[in-house]
Parts: sequence; structure tokens; C-alpha cells
Amino acid sequence: SAAVDEILRDAHTTGAGAAVEWTAIDSVFIEVGTPGCVSPGVAASGDGLRVAERIRERLQRELGFEVACGIATTRAAAQIASRMSRPRGLLYAMPGYEARLLAPLDVGLLPDLPVGARQRLVMEQVMTLGDLAGLSPERAKALLGSRGPSFVRCARGEDDRPIDRSQPPRSIAREVTLTHPGAPEAELAEVVRHLADVLAMRLRSMGWFARTVTLRLRPPVDAVAEGAATRPQPHRLVRSITLREATALGDDLRAAAASLLKVLWRRQPVGGFGLVLSNLQATGPQMPLFPLARPDAASATADTLRARSGLRVLVDQRYHVGVRRGSGRAIGSGRAIGAGLATGAGRAIGAARANGVEPVERPIDRGLPQFRPSAGRRTG
Repeated sequence: SAAVDEILRDAHTTGAGAAVEWTAIDSVFIEVGTPGCVSPGVAASGDGLRVAERIRERLQRELGFEVACGIATTRAAAQIASRMSRPRGLLYAMPGYEARLLAPLDVGLLPDLPVGARQRLVMEQVMTLGDLAGLSPERAKALLGSRGPSFVRCARGEDDRPIDRSQPPRSIAREVTLTHPGAPEAELAEVVRHLADVLAMRLRSMGWFARTVTLRLRPPVDAVAEGAATRPQPHRLVRSITLREATALGDDLRAAAASLLKVLWRRQPVGGFGLVLSNLQATGPQMPLFPLARPDAASATADTLRARSGLRVLVDQRYHVGVRRGSGRAIGSGRAIGAGLATGAGRAIGAARANGVEPVERPIDRGLPQFRPSAGRRTG
């Protein structure tokens, strides 16, 4: 579901203003266009149809499965249209024709009907959604309870329920496949830190905080094929850890991912990694009343450099390395140029001494929590 959610929230697929609301593991609503626009029919017929086609194409190409899509100007009509187009179709309800489309359909297609409601309606000769749409509010309450009038409006294609834009994604994930299965521990740790930096930057851009970190280790393809031929073996090793507080800081996520790597990796060949952040929340850790230091202003600059260079600008965990000139600017090595930017220690010192300037090393007190991952229980 994390991979599907990532596709649905991609601005290149659904647009910058799209809202995503999951109602079940296999059901999701997507609002395309500007809410409350003057002509919603234009957004439904143009943007909605193109978005549905892009979603279906990406899910088939990247994940290998097909979905059913319903397009309409209301939630109820879109959900019924998606049910009619199962398992892999696409149905578009033209604006203004929702009631005409729904009228001949079976009343059991109406979403969220109570248990046994269809049998009661059939016994009262209410067989189709058109029959239900013609009931009076009093009659609807007698048959369906207090929600009867709302079911009548949904049967007419009328539904004013908005899409919940405050709902966080279920999880975000990144995966990488290694070219050399026998990579040493230092390279594996660098890959895991790279994944943590990617996800931390995405969390900050979305404004969410993660509390659970999951690391997945995949064996090489050759090892999986040999294991299947000889004896059954687990194709993937997974460990999770739950933090005491939700966070979006790269330092915390890197520390959690590194501790999980030490638990999973036992000198065996590795084909790839997958890092998942779940249990997302809108609020992060509680800030101190009197902070001892000012917030690090280099995070935004580091995020910009990572986005431009494919997140290959890695940060040393112990020292900020830079040089001081007369103007007071801190200059790192290579492409990493910016005030207070953290770069790799070796190349930065070499560049500083080559310029005839003495490098300055400043230790950082990160105050990271102590992680104790366990396979059988969740720790914080």
C-alpha cells in the first residue's frame, strides 16, 4: 500500500492540488482539481479522466496489477462507478447525469448500507437505486434508520461529503537494488543512510512525522533461485522499531535504520534494501521551553543539494568540517558549498589544506536516543 500511496500522491500523476483519502486497504478517493471550482464538470471530464488513465498506467507498469476506477463529481457516484467497472475497467459518469446512471442499478450497490438493509428494501419493493431515490425522508428513516435521508441523496448521486485532506499517508518507503551482493559493511551502512536521508527530506516536505521505522533486507536474485530449488528459505528479512516520539529528523532516522541493519545483516550477501516509515503523525516531538542551541540552518540547504544531486551528498555523523576565511563564510569541498553545510570529512580537509587554510572541526552533540531493536517486540 505504501507504493500505491506514493504513486497516488505524486504531483506528476494526480496533480499538485490532489487530495487522497483511504477508506479501506483496497479503496481510495482522489479529489482532482480545485475544491469548490465554478465548473466541477470540467475538472471531472478533463483532469479526472486523464488522472485515472495515468494512475492505471503507472500501477500496471511499476507494480504489475490493474485497478478499477470510477470518475464522478461526488463520492457516492464515483464509488458506485468503480464497483460497476470491476475488476479492471474505467467508468466515467458525466456531470449532471449521475441520477440517470444510478437509477436502474441494484440497490445493493449503494455504499455503506447496514447489514440486512437490502433485504428489507427488497421486501418493500425498493429494488433499484431509482426506487430508493424516490422515497420520502420519513419512509427512508423507517426503513434505514436515522441515515435514511442521506442514503436517498446518495442514490440520486448527491453527496456533499468532502475528501479528508488532513489524512496522512499510511507509510512512505524507498527501495534500492545493489549491483554488488558482496558489498562490505561500510557500503551497506552508506546505502541505509542514503535511504534515511531521502525519506527524511520527503517527510519534511510533506509536513509529517514518523514513529515506526522498518528495514527490509532482500537476498540476491541468484540466492533466492537457489534456495527455492533446494529448500524453502525466507526471501526477505524484516525488522521494525518504534521510536518514543515521532520525528522527521534525518539524524534520528539514520540512527534507527543503522541499528536495524546491525540486527539484520550477518555477513550474508545482500541484493537490496527497503526502508519504510509508518505510523505517520501530524505532530512531532515536544520542543524544549528553553532550547540550548538554535535550530540548524543547514538542513534546508542540504535538502536542496540532495534533491539536485540525487541525494549522494552524505553527512558525516561526527563532525561538521569547513574552513574559515576572512569573510566568515564556511566553504566545504566540491559541490557542497554553503554556510554551515555538513560534508564528508576526508575530501573537505584535503581541499582546505590545498588552499592553504587550516580546517576547523567542530564536534556535534546529537543526543540521539538509544535504540534496542528486537524481532519479537516493539521498543521505543
